[in-house]
Amino acid sequence: MEGIEGKPSRLPPPSGIFALLNEMPASSRKYQFAVAMADKIVDENSRNGHVELLQINRVALGSAFARTLGLLYRSLKTKQSVNYGGGAWTSTIVRALPLGSYVAPYLKGLGFCVSAIYSTVAGGGQSEKRRRAAEGGEDSTAVVAEKYAQELLWITNKLRVCGAVDDAVMQWSLASGLAALSLTANPRVQGSIVKISSILFGELTRGNLDIPSQVKFKLLVLWLPLFCYADNGLAYPVLTGYEKVETERAIDEVIASLPVVDQEVVLTNWLQDFAISPSEWPNLQISYDRWCQSTRKLVP
Repeated sequence: MEGIEGKPSRLPPPSGIFALLNEMPASSRKYQFAVAMADKIVDENSRNGHVELLQINRVALGSAFARTLGLLYRSLKTKQSVNYGGGAWTSTIVRALPLGSYVAPYLKGLGFCVSAIYSTVAGGGQSEKRRRAAEGGEDSTAVVAEKYAQELLWITNKLRVCGAVDDAVMQWSLASGLAALSLTANPRVQGSIVKISSILFGELTRGNLDIPSQVKFKLLVLWLPLFCYADNGLAYPVLTGYEKVETERAIDEVIASLPVVDQEVVLTNWLQDFAISPSEWPNLQISYDRWCQSTRKLVP
């Protein structure tokens, strides 16, 4: 139905369905129905092309990304607390890296920023308890985390299709707590997070995003370690060979756009991780060689 001057009189609100997806256990027979409904609303809003509908998609998807990111963080944090008794993971990992004392000031307070975002998710704790009860109790934390990771990947792909990943990039650069927890997450959760990071790095090189250098720096510092250490112990690779090549190319382009001093931090940390990791990816030797060449030119 259309109102005056061809404007929609009622605009389909996908945000309610996104929240419902977070609430529903993946084992529910209606879960895939809800996913299909959310998919349909977003796609139809995009095809319509109306500026208000496109903005509704953008706002709803951005809000869903923040909410699901928070839920994923909390589910992994709960599992870590059970397994390891908690701890200052972010600070410990960052300061253990080469030049960690340099990186730490950039990340100082990011945990509080992320916590502030997560605290906006009203009633999240009680909802999580209900979901766990529905899926078999507290021991289902890993299953819940996997569900949230898959939902976050789905939302990221929708944001990419809608051309609205800039807000997700900013949020991902602040997710220091999630980045630390992802290093010990189960392989399926890691796989979804690797795919999300790969998508966002790729979007940084599209040329239509105006992202500050410090945001790019934080993305690289936070998520390159997971690329090196993620467990690919599944029956299929997380990324295809082509996707790995394209992700390496995107990372190289992002690194090249940074100041030389930031390139040093990123590449020194990468080299240590890459040298001791069993993975052969990501191989950033081209970026490292270029940085070495550029620093030689600075010698008087």
